[in-house]
Amino acid sequence: MLNALITAHPKARLGVSSIGLDGEELDTVSRLPKPRVFLPAGSLLATAEDCLAQSEARARVAARTGIRTGLGEILVASVTRPGNCLLGGPSTVEGMATVRDSLLRLGADKVFIDGAFSRQSHAAAAQAMVYVVGAHASPVQSRVVASAGLALRRFALPGVPDAWQPLPAQANPGWLDHQGRYTALAPATALGKPAALLDAVPAGACWLYLPGAVDTALADALVARRSEQAFGLIVQSALSLVMSDAALGRLFRLGRDIRVLRPLTLAFVALNPYSPAGHRFDSAAFRQAMRAVTDLPLINVAEDVN
Repeated sequence: MLNALITAHPKARLGVSSIGLDGEELDTVSRLPKPRVFLPAGSLLATAEDCLAQSEARARVAARTGIRTGLGEILVASVTRPGNCLLGGPSTVEGMATVRDSLLRLGADKVFIDGAFSRQSHAAAAQAMVYVVGAHASPVQSRVVASAGLALRRFALPGVPDAWQPLPAQANPGWLDHQGRYTALAPATALGKPAALLDAVPAGACWLYLPGAVDTALADALVARRSEQAFGLIVQSALSLVMSDAALGRLFRLGRDIRVLRPLTLAFVALNPYSPAGHRFDSAAFRQAMRAVTDLPLINVAEDVN
């Protein structure tokens, strides 16, 4: 997907980084072959010092970020001779935001960040996201599509009214009345204390604001109290809902209004009907099944991009 985006922008000066390690010949976990990441001359990349030394492309260091990783400091470099690059970026959202700003400041027209489903929080550093759905998630197509449908519904959660935007300054959970007036709850985190948190919400609450993550335990507590408490939820972003698909499905079935302070923008959904484990889906059938759960453009870069 990253290579397709790079190829699709031949006239732009691109800035590229990764939330993990990308561009190596073999995946460091599965030991399966991975696509190399080829960057043309003039591109910018943000990568760890050791990764830059191992890249086949030649690049001139343009800036040092001061961000340290196990592979050395993250450097921003300009490609002087095209070739395959090894990308090893920062491990935090704040670090990725610093890298993004450095790439833009040094002249990148567009910045592409290679992500991972297990580390979705990094999407907060981007203006838009591409969601990749693949057969590698399960050999059962219906399971892949059902999981994708839940994820897409989560990513599409709507924002809050502008008048509520001061909420990010609130460090503690709190509740809002029908006029959007905020009342803080006792300093506590929702994680690990769902019963105590919900006990503290008064009957007149219209919304519950949760500045941290919403996990499976809290989702199940909300389901258990569905006949007693019917307030809506406000969270930082869709990425704050950190729970299993089963718990997310139960939460959505409540019909509870869920709003986010930082809505996500999805550009399109990328489809990969092949799994490196050996199984595959029928491409047309997979696309048709995914069309039933999203109106976003569906792109298979191996078939749809010349």
